Amino acid sequence: MENPRNPFILGHKLQRPYFCDRFEEQKLLTSAVVNGRNVVLISPRRMGKTSLVYLSINDSDEIKDTYLTFFFDILQTNSLAEFTYLLGRTVFDTLASRGLSKVKEFIAALKSVKGSFGFDALSGTPTFNLQLGDLKYPEYTLEEIFGYIENSPKPVIMVIDEFQQITKYPEKNTEALLRSHIQQLTNVSFIFAGSEQSILREMFLSSKRPFYNSTEVMHLNPIPEDLYVEFAQQMFASRERQVESEPIRMSFRLFDGNTFYLQRTMNGAFADTLRGETCGYETIRRSIKAMLAANEVVYQEMLSNVSISQKMTLYAIAQERIVAGPTSGAFIKKYSLSSASAVQSALLKLSKFGIIVKTPNGYTLTDPLLRIFINSLFSSPEI
Repeated sequence: MENPRNPFILGHKLQRPYFCDRFEEQKLLTSAVVNGRNVVLISPRRMGKTSLVYLSINDSDEIKDTYLTFFFDILQTNSLAEFTYLLGRTVFDTLASRGLSKVKEFIAALKSVKGSFGFDALSGTPTFNLQLGDLKYPEYTLEEIFGYIENSPKPVIMVIDEFQQITKYPEKNTEALLRSHIQQLTNVSFIFAGSEQSILREMFLSSKRPFYNSTEVMHLNPIPEDLYVEFAQQMFASRERQVESEPIRMSFRLFDGNTFYLQRTMNGAFADTLRGETCGYETIRRSIKAMLAANEVVYQEMLSNVSISQKMTLYAIAQERIVAGPTSGAFIKKYSLSSASAVQSALLKLSKFGIIVKTPNGYTLTDPLLRIFINSLFSSPEI
Protein backbone atom coordinates (compact mmCIF):
# COMPACT_ATOMS: atom_id res chain seq x y z
CA MET A 1 0.00 0.00 0.00
CA GLU A 2 1.27 3.47 -0.88
CA ASN A 3 1.78 5.92 1.95
CA PRO A 4 -1.67 7.60 2.03
CA ARG A 5 -2.04 11.28 2.79
CA ASN A 6 -4.79 10.51 5.31
CA PRO A 7 -3.72 7.60 7.53
CA PHE A 8 -7.24 7.00 8.88
CA ILE A 9 -8.26 4.70 6.09
CA LEU A 10 -11.89 3.65 5.73
CA GLY A 11 -12.66 0.20 4.40
CA HIS A 12 -11.97 -3.45 5.05
CA LYS A 13 -8.61 -4.07 3.46
CA LEU A 14 -6.28 -2.31 5.87
CA GLN A 15 -2.64 -3.18 6.24
CA ARG A 16 -1.02 -3.43 9.66
CA PRO A 17 0.50 0.10 9.89
CA TYR A 18 -3.00 1.59 9.63
CA PHE A 19 -4.76 -0.94 11.82
CA CYS A 20 -5.17 -0.20 15.52
CA ASP A 21 -4.18 -3.00 17.89
CA ARG A 22 -6.07 -6.36 17.68
CA PHE A 23 -2.73 -8.18 17.76
CA GLU A 24 -3.99 -10.84 20.16
CA GLU A 25 -7.25 -11.33 18.26
CA GLN A 26 -5.33 -11.60 14.98
CA LYS A 27 -3.03 -14.21 16.49
CA LEU A 28 -5.93 -16.29 17.84
CA LEU A 29 -7.90 -16.12 14.58
CA THR A 30 -4.89 -17.06 12.45
CA SER A 31 -3.95 -19.93 14.75
CA ALA A 32 -7.47 -21.36 14.66
CA VAL A 33 -7.66 -21.27 10.88
CA VAL A 34 -4.27 -22.83 10.13
CA ASN A 35 -4.97 -25.58 12.67
CA GLY A 36 -8.31 -26.48 11.13
CA ARG A 37 -10.58 -25.04 13.83
CA ASN A 38 -13.76 -23.21 12.87
CA VAL A 39 -14.42 -19.84 14.52
CA VAL A 40 -17.44 -17.65 15.11
CA LEU A 41 -16.51 -13.98 15.51
CA ILE A 42 -19.16 -11.95 17.33
CA SER A 43 -19.23 -8.19 17.72
CA PRO A 44 -21.52 -5.17 17.38
CA ARG A 45 -21.76 -3.77 13.87
CA ARG A 46 -18.91 -1.64 12.61
CA MET A 47 -16.57 -2.75 15.36
CA GLY A 48 -13.99 -3.91 12.82
CA LYS A 49 -14.59 -7.67 12.65
CA THR A 50 -14.55 -7.78 8.84
CA SER A 51 -11.35 -5.74 8.73
CA LEU A 52 -9.81 -8.07 11.31
CA VAL A 53 -10.63 -11.12 9.18
CA TYR A 54 -9.12 -9.52 6.07
CA LEU A 55 -6.01 -8.51 8.00
CA SER A 56 -5.59 -11.95 9.57
CA ILE A 57 -5.73 -13.61 6.18
CA ASN A 58 -3.74 -11.10 4.13
CA ASP A 59 -1.10 -10.30 6.75
CA SER A 60 -0.05 -13.95 7.03
CA ASP A 61 2.25 -15.33 4.33
CA GLU A 62 1.41 -18.83 5.56
CA ILE A 63 -2.27 -18.27 4.80
CA LYS A 64 -1.86 -16.23 1.61
CA ASP A 65 0.49 -18.72 -0.01
CA THR A 66 -1.23 -21.88 1.16
CA TYR A 67 -4.98 -21.29 1.30
CA LEU A 68 -7.74 -20.47 -1.15
CA THR A 69 -10.08 -17.96 0.49
CA PHE A 70 -13.75 -17.29 -0.25
CA PHE A 71 -15.41 -14.34 1.47
CA PHE A 72 -19.09 -13.48 1.20
CA ASP A 73 -21.55 -11.36 3.15
CA ILE A 74 -25.07 -12.80 3.42
CA LEU A 75 -26.78 -9.87 5.17
CA GLN A 76 -28.94 -9.13 2.13
CA THR A 77 -29.99 -12.72 1.51
CA ASN A 78 -33.46 -13.91 2.44
CA SER A 79 -33.55 -17.58 1.48
CA LEU A 80 -31.47 -20.69 0.98
CA ALA A 81 -31.62 -20.09 -2.77
CA GLU A 82 -30.07 -16.62 -2.36
CA PHE A 83 -27.42 -18.03 -0.03
CA THR A 84 -26.53 -20.71 -2.58
CA TYR A 85 -26.55 -18.22 -5.44
CA LEU A 86 -24.20 -15.82 -3.61
CA LEU A 87 -21.89 -18.66 -2.59
CA GLY A 88 -21.71 -19.85 -6.20
CA ARG A 89 -21.05 -16.35 -7.45
CA THR A 90 -18.29 -15.83 -4.88
CA VAL A 91 -16.56 -19.09 -5.76
CA PHE A 92 -16.88 -18.37 -9.49
CA ASP A 93 -15.46 -14.84 -9.24
CA THR A 94 -12.58 -15.95 -6.99
CA LEU A 95 -11.64 -18.78 -9.34
CA ALA A 96 -11.95 -16.52 -12.40
CA SER A 97 -9.07 -14.44 -11.05
CA ARG A 98 -6.95 -17.61 -10.95
CA GLY A 99 -7.39 -18.84 -14.49
CA LEU A 100 -9.83 -20.35 -16.98
CA SER A 101 -9.16 -23.99 -16.11
CA LYS A 102 -10.35 -23.51 -12.52
CA VAL A 103 -13.59 -21.90 -13.69
CA LYS A 104 -14.29 -24.74 -16.12
CA GLU A 105 -13.72 -27.30 -13.38
CA PHE A 106 -16.17 -25.49 -11.14
CA ILE A 107 -18.85 -25.28 -13.83
CA ALA A 108 -18.42 -28.97 -14.59
CA ALA A 109 -19.02 -29.76 -10.91
CA LEU A 110 -22.36 -27.92 -10.87
CA LYS A 111 -24.41 -30.45 -12.77
CA SER A 112 -27.73 -29.10 -11.45
CA VAL A 113 -27.22 -25.71 -13.17
CA LYS A 114 -24.50 -26.45 -15.73
CA GLY A 115 -26.50 -25.27 -18.73
CA SER A 116 -27.18 -21.89 -17.15
CA PHE A 117 -23.66 -20.47 -17.52
CA GLY A 118 -22.86 -18.26 -20.49
CA PHE A 119 -19.73 -17.53 -22.48
CA ASP A 120 -18.21 -14.25 -23.54
CA ALA A 121 -18.69 -13.87 -27.32
CA LEU A 122 -15.21 -12.41 -27.87
CA SER A 123 -12.99 -14.31 -25.46
CA GLY A 124 -14.97 -17.52 -25.15
CA THR A 125 -14.46 -17.47 -21.39
CA PRO A 126 -17.32 -18.52 -19.10
CA THR A 127 -19.45 -15.79 -17.57
CA PHE A 128 -21.66 -16.00 -14.50
CA ASN A 129 -25.03 -15.66 -16.22
CA LEU A 130 -26.71 -17.82 -13.64
CA GLN A 131 -29.92 -16.26 -12.36
CA LEU A 132 -31.57 -16.85 -9.01
CA GLY A 133 -34.49 -18.49 -10.77
CA ASP A 134 -32.15 -21.09 -12.28
CA LEU A 135 -31.70 -22.66 -8.84
CA LYS A 136 -34.61 -25.09 -8.96
CA TYR A 137 -33.15 -27.26 -6.20
CA PRO A 138 -30.75 -25.04 -4.19
CA GLU A 139 -30.00 -27.80 -1.67
CA TYR A 140 -28.53 -29.92 -4.49
CA THR A 141 -26.53 -27.03 -5.94
CA LEU A 142 -25.24 -26.24 -2.45
CA GLU A 143 -24.08 -29.82 -2.04
CA GLU A 144 -22.26 -29.62 -5.40
CA ILE A 145 -20.51 -26.37 -4.44
CA PHE A 146 -19.32 -27.79 -1.13
CA GLY A 147 -18.23 -30.96 -2.92
CA TYR A 148 -16.09 -28.94 -5.33
CA ILE A 149 -14.53 -26.92 -2.48
CA GLU A 150 -13.75 -30.07 -0.50
CA ASN A 151 -11.78 -31.42 -3.47
CA SER A 152 -9.74 -28.24 -3.94
CA PRO A 153 -6.00 -28.95 -4.27
CA LYS A 154 -5.44 -26.13 -1.77
CA PRO A 155 -7.00 -25.98 1.69
CA VAL A 156 -9.86 -23.51 1.81
CA ILE A 157 -10.90 -20.73 4.18
CA MET A 158 -14.60 -19.88 3.92
CA VAL A 159 -15.63 -16.60 5.53
CA ILE A 160 -19.37 -16.03 5.92
CA ASP A 161 -20.21 -12.58 7.22
CA GLU A 162 -23.48 -11.79 9.06
CA PHE A 163 -24.07 -15.52 9.47
CA GLN A 164 -27.07 -15.00 11.78
CA GLN A 165 -29.09 -14.10 8.66
CA ILE A 166 -29.73 -17.79 7.96
CA THR A 167 -32.05 -17.91 10.99
CA LYS A 168 -34.43 -15.58 9.11
CA TYR A 169 -34.81 -17.77 6.04
CA PRO A 170 -38.23 -19.34 5.42
CA GLU A 171 -36.55 -22.76 5.17
CA LYS A 172 -36.52 -23.76 8.83
CA ASN A 173 -33.95 -26.51 8.31
CA THR A 174 -31.18 -24.23 6.99
CA GLU A 175 -29.04 -24.45 10.14
CA ALA A 176 -29.22 -28.24 10.20
CA LEU A 177 -28.60 -28.48 6.45
CA LEU A 178 -25.48 -26.31 6.57
CA ARG A 179 -24.20 -28.03 9.69
CA SER A 180 -24.57 -31.45 8.05
CA HIS A 181 -22.47 -30.30 5.08
CA ILE A 182 -19.87 -28.42 7.11
CA GLN A 183 -19.15 -31.26 9.52
CA GLN A 184 -18.23 -33.50 6.57
CA LEU A 185 -15.69 -31.05 5.11
CA THR A 186 -12.09 -31.83 6.00
CA ASN A 187 -10.41 -29.39 3.62
CA VAL A 188 -12.25 -26.23 4.71
CA SER A 189 -11.89 -23.94 7.72
CA PHE A 190 -14.87 -21.67 8.40
CA ILE A 191 -14.99 -18.21 9.91
CA PHE A 192 -18.54 -17.22 10.78
CA ALA A 193 -18.89 -13.53 11.60
CA GLY A 194 -21.94 -11.67 12.78
CA SER A 195 -23.31 -8.67 14.62
CA GLU A 196 -26.60 -9.83 16.13
CA GLN A 197 -24.97 -11.05 19.28
CA SER A 198 -27.92 -12.66 21.06
CA ILE A 199 -28.87 -14.71 17.99
CA LEU A 200 -25.31 -15.90 17.39
CA ARG A 201 -24.79 -16.86 21.01
CA GLU A 202 -27.99 -18.90 20.84
CA MET A 203 -26.92 -20.53 17.57
CA PHE A 204 -23.49 -21.62 18.78
CA LEU A 205 -23.87 -21.96 22.55
CA SER A 206 -27.27 -23.60 22.92
CA SER A 207 -27.25 -27.40 23.09
CA LYS A 208 -30.57 -27.40 21.22
CA ARG A 209 -29.10 -25.91 18.03
CA PRO A 210 -27.23 -27.70 15.20
CA PHE A 211 -24.06 -25.60 15.47
CA TYR A 212 -23.68 -26.16 19.21
CA ASN A 213 -20.08 -26.78 20.27
CA SER A 214 -18.87 -26.80 16.65
CA THR A 215 -16.63 -23.72 16.73
CA GLU A 216 -14.40 -21.56 18.85
CA VAL A 217 -16.28 -18.43 19.91
CA MET A 218 -14.50 -15.06 19.80
CA HIS A 219 -16.11 -11.86 21.06
CA LEU A 220 -14.68 -8.67 19.59
CA ASN A 221 -14.87 -5.92 22.19
CA PRO A 222 -13.96 -2.25 21.70
CA ILE A 223 -10.26 -1.47 21.46
CA PRO A 224 -9.03 -0.13 24.83
CA GLU A 225 -9.42 3.63 24.96
CA ASP A 226 -5.78 4.36 25.82
CA LEU A 227 -4.57 2.25 22.89
CA TYR A 228 -6.81 4.06 20.44
CA VAL A 229 -5.69 7.47 21.75
CA GLU A 230 -2.06 6.43 21.28
CA PHE A 231 -2.79 5.09 17.78
CA ALA A 232 -4.59 8.28 16.68
CA GLN A 233 -1.80 10.51 17.97
CA GLN A 234 0.80 8.38 16.19
CA MET A 235 -1.12 8.66 12.92
CA PHE A 236 -1.29 12.45 13.22
CA ALA A 237 2.39 12.66 14.15
CA SER A 238 3.37 10.52 11.18
CA ARG A 239 2.06 13.32 8.94
CA GLU A 240 3.57 16.19 10.96
CA ARG A 241 0.37 17.06 12.81
CA GLN A 242 -0.74 16.82 16.42
CA VAL A 243 -4.03 15.93 18.10
CA GLU A 244 -4.98 16.51 21.73
CA SER A 245 -5.82 13.38 23.70
CA GLU A 246 -9.01 14.61 25.40
CA PRO A 247 -10.98 15.22 22.17
CA ILE A 248 -10.09 11.69 21.08
CA ARG A 249 -11.35 10.35 24.39
CA MET A 250 -14.54 12.38 24.00
CA SER A 251 -15.26 10.83 20.61
CA PHE A 252 -14.31 7.35 21.85
CA ARG A 253 -16.86 7.57 24.67
CA LEU A 254 -19.45 9.22 22.44
CA PHE A 255 -19.38 6.22 20.08
CA ASP A 256 -18.79 3.60 22.79
CA GLY A 257 -15.53 2.62 21.10
CA ASN A 258 -17.21 1.90 17.73
CA THR A 259 -14.22 1.50 15.43
CA PHE A 260 -15.86 2.67 12.20
CA TYR A 261 -17.17 5.94 13.63
CA LEU A 262 -13.90 6.63 15.42
CA GLN A 263 -11.99 6.14 12.17
CA ARG A 264 -14.49 8.28 10.26
CA THR A 265 -14.26 11.03 12.87
CA MET A 266 -10.47 11.02 12.83
CA ASN A 267 -10.41 10.87 9.03
CA GLY A 268 -12.46 14.06 8.83
CA ALA A 269 -10.53 15.75 11.65
CA PHE A 270 -7.19 14.91 10.04
CA ALA A 271 -8.37 16.29 6.70
CA ASP A 272 -9.25 19.55 8.47
CA THR A 273 -5.86 19.87 10.19
CA LEU A 274 -2.98 21.42 8.28
CA ARG A 275 0.62 20.31 8.61
CA GLY A 276 2.13 21.77 11.77
CA GLU A 277 -1.29 22.38 13.36
CA THR A 278 -2.90 20.74 16.40
CA CYS A 279 -6.35 19.19 16.20
CA GLY A 280 -8.63 20.03 19.13
CA TYR A 281 -12.24 19.78 20.26
CA GLU A 282 -13.75 22.04 17.60
CA THR A 283 -12.14 20.15 14.74
CA ILE A 284 -13.36 16.83 16.15
CA ARG A 285 -16.88 18.23 16.62
CA ARG A 286 -16.98 19.52 13.04
CA SER A 287 -16.09 16.07 11.79
CA ILE A 288 -18.89 14.45 13.83
CA LYS A 289 -21.41 17.09 12.75
CA ALA A 290 -20.44 16.46 9.13
CA MET A 291 -21.29 12.77 9.61
CA LEU A 292 -24.64 13.72 11.12
CA ALA A 293 -25.42 16.02 8.20
CA ALA A 294 -24.46 13.35 5.68
CA ASN A 295 -26.84 10.85 7.32
CA GLU A 296 -29.70 13.22 8.16
CA VAL A 297 -31.95 12.31 5.24
CA VAL A 298 -31.42 8.57 5.80
CA TYR A 299 -32.22 8.86 9.49
CA GLN A 300 -35.28 11.04 8.88
CA GLU A 301 -36.65 8.50 6.41
CA MET A 302 -35.95 5.65 8.85
CA LEU A 303 -37.81 7.43 11.64
CA SER A 304 -40.74 8.24 9.36
CA ASN A 305 -41.31 4.52 8.85
CA VAL A 306 -41.81 3.61 12.51
CA SER A 307 -44.97 4.11 14.53
CA ILE A 308 -45.44 6.68 17.28
CA SER A 309 -45.23 3.99 19.96
CA GLN A 310 -42.02 2.62 18.43
CA LYS A 311 -40.53 6.13 18.21
CA MET A 312 -41.29 6.88 21.84
CA THR A 313 -39.59 3.65 22.93
CA LEU A 314 -36.66 4.31 20.60
CA TYR A 315 -36.20 7.88 21.82
CA ALA A 316 -36.27 6.72 25.43
CA ILE A 317 -33.59 4.09 24.81
CA ALA A 318 -31.51 6.68 22.91
CA GLN A 319 -31.54 9.00 25.92
CA GLU A 320 -30.57 6.19 28.31
CA ARG A 321 -27.99 4.72 25.85
CA ILE A 322 -28.62 1.21 27.23
CA VAL A 323 -31.69 -0.10 29.06
CA ALA A 324 -31.70 -3.32 31.07
CA GLY A 325 -35.41 -3.21 31.96
CA PRO A 326 -37.36 -1.42 29.21
CA THR A 327 -40.71 -2.85 30.41
CA SER A 328 -40.16 -1.87 34.03
CA GLY A 329 -42.60 0.52 35.67
CA ALA A 330 -39.84 3.03 36.43
CA PHE A 331 -38.69 3.25 32.79
CA ILE A 332 -42.27 3.50 31.46
CA LYS A 333 -43.13 6.24 33.95
CA LYS A 334 -39.93 8.22 33.35
CA TYR A 335 -40.58 8.49 29.61
CA SER A 336 -44.40 8.55 29.68
CA LEU A 337 -44.72 5.34 27.69
CA SER A 338 -48.18 3.80 27.44
CA SER A 339 -47.74 0.28 28.83
CA ALA A 340 -45.34 -2.65 29.21
CA SER A 341 -47.12 -4.55 26.42
CA ALA A 342 -46.78 -1.58 24.04
CA VAL A 343 -43.09 -1.30 24.84
CA GLN A 344 -42.60 -5.04 24.32
CA SER A 345 -44.31 -4.82 20.93
CA ALA A 346 -42.14 -1.84 19.98
CA LEU A 347 -38.99 -3.68 21.04
CA LEU A 348 -39.86 -6.62 18.80
CA LYS A 349 -40.48 -4.37 15.79
CA LEU A 350 -37.41 -2.19 16.33
CA SER A 351 -35.27 -5.31 16.74
CA LYS A 352 -36.72 -6.79 13.54
CA PHE A 353 -35.91 -3.56 11.69
CA GLY A 354 -32.33 -3.74 13.02
CA ILE A 355 -32.65 -0.37 14.75
CA ILE A 356 -32.06 -1.69 18.26
CA VAL A 357 -30.22 -4.75 19.53
CA LYS A 358 -30.35 -6.72 22.75
CA THR A 359 -26.93 -7.11 24.36
CA PRO A 360 -25.98 -8.89 27.61
CA ASN A 361 -26.33 -5.52 29.36
CA GLY A 362 -29.67 -4.51 27.85
CA TYR A 363 -31.25 -2.89 24.80
CA THR A 364 -29.33 -0.24 22.88
CA LEU A 365 -29.36 1.36 19.45
CA THR A 366 -27.50 -0.59 16.78
CA ASP A 367 -26.09 2.63 15.31
CA PRO A 368 -24.50 5.02 17.83
CA LEU A 369 -24.60 7.87 15.30
CA LEU A 370 -28.39 7.45 15.08
CA ARG A 371 -28.52 7.78 18.87
CA ILE A 372 -26.58 11.04 18.66
CA PHE A 373 -28.88 12.26 15.87
CA ILE A 374 -32.03 11.47 17.88
CA ASN A 375 -30.70 13.17 20.98
CA SER A 376 -29.72 16.23 18.93
CA LEU A 377 -33.40 16.65 18.03
CA PHE A 378 -34.38 17.11 21.67
CA SER A 379 -32.94 18.68 24.78
CA SER A 380 -30.06 16.28 25.30
CA PRO A 381 -27.53 16.83 22.50
CA GLU A 382 -24.33 14.86 23.04
CA ILE A 383 -21.95 17.11 21.09
